[in-house]
Amino acid sequence: MGERTGLGVVEIALLEALETSPFLRCDEALARVEERIGLAPGYAYEVLVDLARPWTMPVNLVQGQGNFGSRGNDPPANFRYTEARITRAGRAALAAERGEMAPLPIAIINGNTHRAGLRPPFRPHAVIDAVREAIKRPDVTDADLTGMVGLPYFLTGCTVTGDLTALAAGRPTELSLQAQVSISDDRRTVIIENIPPNISTDDTASIIASRASASRWANDHPGLHRIAHLPLADLRDETSDRSRPFGRIVCIPTPGTPPEQLREMLLDVTGVRTTMPVALARPLPALIRHWVQTNASEDLLASLAVLEHAIPSRSS
Repeated sequence: MGERTGLGVVEIALLEALETSPFLRCDEALARVEERIGLAPGYAYEVLVDLARPWTMPVNLVQGQGNFGSRGNDPPANFRYTEARITRAGRAALAAERGEMAPLPIAIINGNTHRAGLRPPFRPHAVIDAVREAIKRPDVTDADLTGMVGLPYFLTGCTVTGDLTALAAGRPTELSLQAQVSISDDRRTVIIENIPPNISTDDTASIIASRASASRWANDHPGLHRIAHLPLADLRDETSDRSRPFGRIVCIPTPGTPPEQLREMLLDVTGVRTTMPVALARPLPALIRHWVQTNASEDLLASLAVLEHAIPSRSS
């Protein structure tokens, strides 16, 4: 892992492969990576896809062109048919790794839960503000730094709750991630949006549909069936890579079912609500202070400003 950004060897090699081209065919970029570090294209492509997908991490270092998969179970196209280029944030990360500018706290921001790791992502500008405060005011309290960073942040827009005290203290804990569930203006449908990132929209729709089907054990356990069965007449998965990339499932209640009832039941369905184990290597304030102290000899404020301007507003 790079000491100056927290990026891994593969991420750095990918950024180096992409830095000289407006858009480069991914097979060419992966061939350069294999030449540099000996990693086969199939393995490096998984990392490249993560770097490019708009829902995986707050600071995207790569922009993709072509089919990079979806929030559903659709895989990305073969790397011979996709292209990618480095983003402004990616160029800043590469400059920091090369010592051309001061280090950047990208690993703290992006975390690694997108690859089943335990470090959650945080809102980029919140982390930048907290680091900036720790630089300018070394006596800032741990509570102030924790409050500035806030809860983990996922680009799908799901609601995040959990024991922030435990997370900030560096203790393993669990987050609860919940999609946005609302009733349409005409009160005919219940709409599920901003589905958590650790489950696909296809799987979420499948789980909801299964809960609406008649169970084989319904006659033997009528009470349990009434509790578990969703009064759902139909559903539509309207997730779109372009207009609704973070998930949208439209649920139609059975005739006579108030939409409020269906909404309350959907809130407890797996996929609409998920959990995620998380942990930090050290307490959050200590993580920020350690990063500042380790890089105290460099112009961190200038590099933070560069990163701040390189981050799209949607990631703020």
